[in-house]
Amino acid sequence: MLDSPRLKLRLLIALSLLAFLLVACEEPAPSSTGIQAYFTNPASSSQNQALQDALLDSLNNARTSVDIAMYNFNLLEAGNALRKARSNGAAVRIVVDSDAMDNKLLQQLRREGFEVLGDRREGLMHNKFIVIDGKTVWTGSLNLTYGGLTNDENNLVRIESPDLAERYTEEFNEMFEEDLFGGGTPLGERSALTLNGNRAWLYFSPEDVPSQAILERIQQTQTSINMLAYAFTLNDLRDALLESAHRGLDVRIVFDAGQSTATGSEYQTLKNAGLDVRLDGSSGLMHHKVIILDGKTVIFGSYNFTRSADVNNDENVLIVENAELAKQFTRTFE
Repeated sequence: MLDSPRLKLRLLIALSLLAFLLVACEEPAPSSTGIQAYFTNPASSSQNQALQDALLDSLNNARTSVDIAMYNFNLLEAGNALRKARSNGAAVRIVVDSDAMDNKLLQQLRREGFEVLGDRREGLMHNKFIVIDGKTVWTGSLNLTYGGLTNDENNLVRIESPDLAERYTEEFNEMFEEDLFGGGTPLGERSALTLNGNRAWLYFSPEDVPSQAILERIQQTQTSINMLAYAFTLNDLRDALLESAHRGLDVRIVFDAGQSTATGSEYQTLKNAGLDVRLDGSSGLMHHKVIILDGKTVIFGSYNFTRSADVNNDENVLIVENAELAKQFTRTFE
């Protein structure tokens, strides 16, 4: 019966546990590796605020340089932080997809003398990364927009590494200084680097063909693959996941509901094959582009799992072997 004291006690315990878990997930745990992940959550304004506060603090305290490559950018608070950075003496440069050039914030920044460059091409400048003072990199799935920050599911990762910042700056300079979009000099052996003791690999598309590196990592995976996919149309990746499931791996995938019925989506094929494939329950976009391998390696960045991302767009992908980072992403996946 609903009036049962035992039932009421169980309900109270369950609600208390849920409240504890929600609070525990609000703030990202401190990182001892120089790598810190933040996540947006449409149901948690404080979680979104924690991400915004951390990013704005980083921008506000820039002293020498801020380079931003962002598909879309209309977050006024970030614009104000760039003004603060410039007042500190930092040189601020911005690259966006040309479709974003007409928004009010970027037009105002240009009138104030900020250097803003659009890609002026059919392929997308779909990158989402920021390099601050030649040592701090922010990257992930989040565009600097109000919708991305408050309505959608996104990630943004802060990494302290001059070596990584150098590689991102080189990519930025190809776009900003050389006006080179849709390709550039491949990183080659320089894709591999160490981030505070953690092995990592960086790829830019289309020049580094990220799909090849992703497929190789999946083929080496031993126990589990957890995936968050806003858009997924790559046949080779689909086949690699099916093969992994046939090898006995635990393969689980969450798709964005709106994109799951798009032309070429692999959602129904994987579901029909018996994989544990689900649709997100968010009213906004499930905008992550993430793969977690064996609970210890994370693949993330701006790169959707599509042919356009692989061969047409300007994108960035990081593969990081870090159990702490994988744990943070896995908590969001679950």
